[in-house]
Amino acid sequence: MRKLLYLLAIAVIVLIVYALIPRQRSPVVAATIQGGISTLDLMEGKAGWLKVMRFDKPLDVAQALSKGEVDTAVITSEMYAKFALSSKKELKVIAAEMMQNQAVVGVSSLKELKGKRVGAMMASGTFAMFLAYAKLAGIEGYKVVDMPPPQLVAALKRRDVDAVVAWEPMTSKLISKGYKYVNFRSLASKYIGKQPVMLVWVATEDFLKRPDDVKAFLQLRDEVAKRWNDEAPHILKKMYGLTDEETSALMKRVTIWTGSLDSAEKGIITAWELAKQGGYLKVDENVLKDLASRAFWRG
Repeated sequence: MRKLLYLLAIAVIVLIVYALIPRQRSPVVAATIQGGISTLDLMEGKAGWLKVMRFDKPLDVAQALSKGEVDTAVITSEMYAKFALSSKKELKVIAAEMMQNQAVVGVSSLKELKGKRVGAMMASGTFAMFLAYAKLAGIEGYKVVDMPPPQLVAALKRRDVDAVVAWEPMTSKLISKGYKYVNFRSLASKYIGKQPVMLVWVATEDFLKRPDDVKAFLQLRDEVAKRWNDEAPHILKKMYGLTDEETSALMKRVTIWTGSLDSAEKGIITAWELAKQGGYLKVDENVLKDLASRAFWRG
């Protein structure tokens, strides 16, 4: 009897010691597109378990998610919809990230675009958003010049185009130099009366099977989101080679989402609807409704 009690005591001690030993968190691999600002820029380096991967193209992010090479990614709302509708693997939106910061730079009104050359990356969701806003405004008669994002700023400065459809940090690099512009958020207020969510965090099905890791990731993201105004200027200035004037313009234009996912759902769906109007999502309303019923992670 004494021997049995002795063995039970040893077993209890072992269990207590095991419980007290700090456990190593599994690595979380988070992806973003090269040159796109987000809270991931602030999160990097703040946790040993977080690994950041930057890709050149949206297709590269899609492939990494489908292959399970990354656990989570920050992408545009409309890009998520396209991925989710075409991928065989389940992807869920786990957090809203940022409101629209895109702009048409070079004009102060969409009416000024008539007869003008507009530089844009035509394969992007941002261009589809622009097309949707232009349709809502009844604007026609402009010529689109297709070019990759790195060329947009230089093309406007050389006057190869009269205006460009751009996002941060490109927009602030131009706006700080005195270029006229039309904010997408102003267009949203004027033509649809609500604000679309530009960026979201999405997660793979396998990552969602690790709830503790998901919780830790979202907690870190929420912490840096609340410190965005204090920490972002120095970090973004260094990462993207911005001047003080460009950094100041960017901070005034960018709004990081700090609310719940539930309260952001309508804004995310609004982005899908605009992308559909602009031809980026070639689906009917019922498909978007079905996506909305299964897109959001409920924790």
